[in-house]
Amino acid sequence: MTMVLEFGLEKVGARLALAIIAIGLSLALVMAVFYQFVIGTLADGRLLVSRDLLEIPVQRFPNSSRLNSRFAQNEIVESERNLARAVLHAQRAINMSPYDYRPRLTLASAQEASGDREAAEATMRKALALAPSNGDVRWRLANLVIRQGNVAASLDHFKAAIAYNGTLLGTTLDLIWRASGGSVDALTEVTGEEPTQKLKLARFLLQQSRVSEAIAVMASVDRSDRLASPDSPAFLNSLIAAGEFNAAQRLWTSLVDADGPGGPAASLMWNGGFESDILKDFSQFDWRFDQSEYARLIIDSTTSHTGSRSLRIIFAGRDTTNFDNAIKQLIVVQPGASYTIECYVKTSNLETSEGPRI
Repeated sequence: MTMVLEFGLEKVGARLALAIIAIGLSLALVMAVFYQFVIGTLADGRLLVSRDLLEIPVQRFPNSSRLNSRFAQNEIVESERNLARAVLHAQRAINMSPYDYRPRLTLASAQEASGDREAAEATMRKALALAPSNGDVRWRLANLVIRQGNVAASLDHFKAAIAYNGTLLGTTLDLIWRASGGSVDALTEVTGEEPTQKLKLARFLLQQSRVSEAIAVMASVDRSDRLASPDSPAFLNSLIAAGEFNAAQRLWTSLVDADGPGGPAASLMWNGGFESDILKDFSQFDWRFDQSEYARLIIDSTTSHTGSRSLRIIFAGRDTTNFDNAIKQLIVVQPGASYTIECYVKTSNLETSEGPRI
């Protein structure tokens, strides 16, 4: 069934009335578009808009939650600010958009800047109730709480913020370290059990000269995770640079020696027969080869004394061959002890007035 509505506009008055209505609707539509454009542009946080520039628009469009909130934000950061006015406009924005958490963040900033941290915290908690999974809300609440000196109450919020944005961990560790007076327990709690985060905690503790705690955190991470992380070689290098050779060697051995205690790394020199591949980034206590203009170094799998490999040195035949530090290994020794180095040498077509010496 089809229904057709017909309007007779034969009279001039009816036509004129319709034209006026159409023009009115068009103007209303244009004004609505203009209204949205002005508010959207001025409320865009990516644009630098001064407080003074916002005064007229916020008076012209007093019912805009976004403009009121932006005006309050700008008022807070002005050098000659009026915090009472910032609170007023932030509260207006909240009244117009009661389910939007963002104006409450602005109100909390204005309240804290006014010295009323308790009110700021209450406002932030209302924002959190509206956006419980928002990492930014968690981060700002955590900072507010820790500025009040309540480290314990801030930890859960910091932890949630880090889960949302892992790059916040470094700043968080520094904040908690200073606020807690160097509490390793607080740092451990906020870091959690995620391997990447624990490795960053280990490096942070090492930077604070808490060597034993740093090593304990590093050792608690699964071996495969440590081998895969760029933080592990950096941690070992930092230990060596700090003169912690024994600790560095024990930790390094636990990484590269899959056989565990009593395996190949149990001897003083690691990989003496060149049987194991040198792991990339983990050569701290393994062989290191440097380029030399006098000879070429290769691992030879065709000749060996024991096992299946040996080191082949192919001399370039240049006069006054100097081979210092071309191949080396860092070995931890004890003061006052005597050590013997034993090696086996095989030569081929070597013509020299003075043979190679170790």
